[in-house]
Amino acid sequence: MLHEEVRQNLEDLWQYGGNRDGKTPGIRPNWIRIRPPFLMRQPETDHGPILPHLVPTRGLPLRLELLMLFDAQCRYGPKDRVRIDRTFEAVEANAPIKSWQKVVLSDTNSDYREAAALRGRQIKEALRVLYDQHLVNIEPDRSRPGRRDLSRITLLSEASTPVNRPRYTVPTAGVYISRHFFTSLWVFALTNTEIATFLALSARRAIFPTAHSDSGVYVVQRHRGQFGLKDNTWRSARELHAFGLVDRVHDAHRDTETGRISDLGARWKNHEVMPTHFTIIDDAMVQPALPAIDRVLNNPTPEDEMRS
Repeated sequence: MLHEEVRQNLEDLWQYGGNRDGKTPGIRPNWIRIRPPFLMRQPETDHGPILPHLVPTRGLPLRLELLMLFDAQCRYGPKDRVRIDRTFEAVEANAPIKSWQKVVLSDTNSDYREAAALRGRQIKEALRVLYDQHLVNIEPDRSRPGRRDLSRITLLSEASTPVNRPRYTVPTAGVYISRHFFTSLWVFALTNTEIATFLALSARRAIFPTAHSDSGVYVVQRHRGQFGLKDNTWRSARELHAFGLVDRVHDAHRDTETGRISDLGARWKNHEVMPTHFTIIDDAMVQPALPAIDRVLNNPTPEDEMRS
């Protein structure tokens, strides 16, 4: 099946970093790092994060951006010049990860051959969105004036702005997410809002690692403004909890169904109201995403039902 093929190709990319012999080990990063300006507004800057601009987009832009960061960090070190050298054409069998269609999973209702062509069009559309957001540079098409050549792409920093667009380099610090987020296909299985909420909670973990380990991190209204995400996006934390990717601890006086807190006025005056705390469960991402989500939604175990 296609999702198994893509999962295996991404695992091979992580294992061998694109080495064609399939034997020479690659960099094999356990954590994929993201520069904080991509996710949240930085102090004393005029530009907000790019993430909230990608959440409402249809199709692949957010997933493709994250996939390219994973791709780069599997193949290049911090001092290397990062190159994107994928093709939209069919490639030889012993080099499956040279083709975009072999590392991208998307929804299609076509047969296998037509689905590959459709994925190719979806990837091209996503690259155009990323170009508009200053995340990639696409060279002019020499044979077609006024057009862009999607085979000549330069990955730009995820912290780029309209006035400052440096080439991408692999970061040595920043917000970190498990490599299994990619190799187990969570990057394709989750919705845009679920991905955005997961990244935001990961950013809070990176800022407050000790608090995350002790009791979890929380995001109250004054924090939410830093991320620029809409309220309905934050509600996706419920799905992340249901899928087992995060644990959450509510205020002991909060109704888990309605979200209401008993005797709120008095407890608020006494500073006794506790926001929901979240802890990211990295080990949960080892399990393949599609079967896990299908189980939770359609055939939940008793443990799944307890989390719902």
